[in-house]
Amino acid sequence: MSGEKPSVAIIGGGISGLVCAARLSQLGITHSTVFDTGKRASGGRCSSRFISIEGKLHIFDHAVQFFSVSDPRFAKIVSFLHSKGAVKVWSGKIVRLKLGQKPSEVKNLQAFIGTRGMQSVPECLSGLVHLEGNKWVSNVHWEPSMKKWKVDDHGWYDYLVIAHNGKCAAQLMADAGAPMIHNLLKVKFGPVLLPKTNIMQLCSLWVLIFALPRKIEVDFDGAFVEHSDISWIGNNTSKYNTENQMQCWTIISTKTFGANHKVPQEFIPPSKEKEVICLLLNGFAEITGIKRDLVAPCFTKVQLWGAANPLNVLQDEECVFQASHNVGICGDWLVSPSVEGAAISGLALAEVISRHVNGERRDVGLKKGLEPVETEAIGAFPTNKSLFFKPAK
Repeated sequence: MSGEKPSVAIIGGGISGLVCAARLSQLGITHSTVFDTGKRASGGRCSSRFISIEGKLHIFDHAVQFFSVSDPRFAKIVSFLHSKGAVKVWSGKIVRLKLGQKPSEVKNLQAFIGTRGMQSVPECLSGLVHLEGNKWVSNVHWEPSMKKWKVDDHGWYDYLVIAHNGKCAAQLMADAGAPMIHNLLKVKFGPVLLPKTNIMQLCSLWVLIFALPRKIEVDFDGAFVEHSDISWIGNNTSKYNTENQMQCWTIISTKTFGANHKVPQEFIPPSKEKEVICLLLNGFAEITGIKRDLVAPCFTKVQLWGAANPLNVLQDEECVFQASHNVGICGDWLVSPSVEGAAISGLALAEVISRHVNGERRDVGLKKGLEPVETEAIGAFPTNKSLFFKPAK
C-alpha cells in the first residue's frame, strides 16, 4: 500500500458491517465505506417501520425484537449506545405461551431495545461511519497485480468485507476471484438443519405487523410461542409506551411455516399474502385466547425474510479472512444469530484487518467447519448476569 492509508469497502450495512467500520476507525483505518441497499435506513434485520395510521405515526419492530448481552466486548458497545440515548432496558414482561397453558414468565433475561424502535441502534452506529445508503453493489473483482478490489464503479479498495449473506452475497462473490470465500458463502434454505453438510443454512420467516383499533387485554408484552405457525408475538404499543387507543403487534412465524409458504420475497403474490395474514391472525387468536372476531386489524403488512436466521455457525472463529486476497466476512451467522453475534463478528474482523495492515499474514476461519446451533426461531439471546446493566436514574 506504499504508505498510503488503506481503504476498505464493506458490503452490507447491518450491525456487523457498521460495527466493523466503526472499530476500523478506532484502529486508525479511517478510509472505510459501508455500502448498504436499504432504501429507508441501514441496519439490516435490526430495523423498524414507522407507519402512519389515521394520521398518527406508529412504531413496529419487524425483525429483531430485542437483544441481550453476554460478552464484555458487546457490553461496551451497549454502554456506548445507552450513553447516546439509542438503547434502553426493556422492562416489559416476556413469557412463553403454549396452547392450553398459563403464560410462563421468562426469568433472568435482561432485554434491550432501541429508544425509538430497534432502528435507533443502527442510526446511532451510522453516525460513526461513512455510509453509502441505497447502493446496490453488483460486481466486485480482485486484481492480483494491484492487490486491490474493484467495487462496481465506486473505485478501487485495498480491502473488501462481505457483511451480509444469502444468495446475493454468494452471487456477488461467484466470479470475484476469491473462490475460497465464495465457497463459504454458498447457502441452502430450510426449516431444519441438513445432516453432514458444511454449507451455510438459513431459515425463512414470515413477519406480520398489524394494528388493532382497540386494545385487547393480555398479561405480557412479548411472548415466545409454541405453535405450529407462530414463534413470537410482540406488543409494540406497550413496548414503546405509546399513548393511543390502537394496539400495534408483530407476529413472527415458525421456521417450518416460513419454508412451507416460501415464495420470491421480492414479489409476494397477493393470494399468498392474503393466506399468510389469515393464518397468522388465526394463530394469534388461538394462542392468546382472544376471540377471532376481536382480532380485526385496521392495518396489516406482511413481509418474508428469505434469509432470516442461520441454522449453523462457524466453529472456533468469529470471522473469516483470506490474507492473500485482503478479503473477509463478518456476520451473525459466524458467531450466533443475534445482535451480539453480529457485533462481535464485526469487531473481530476489524481487528484482523488491522493486524494485516501492520504486517500479519494469517488466514482466519477459511478451513473451519460449520456446526449446528439451536436457538429460538427469532434468534439467540445469550445472558450473563454479571454483565446486567444498571441504568443511571
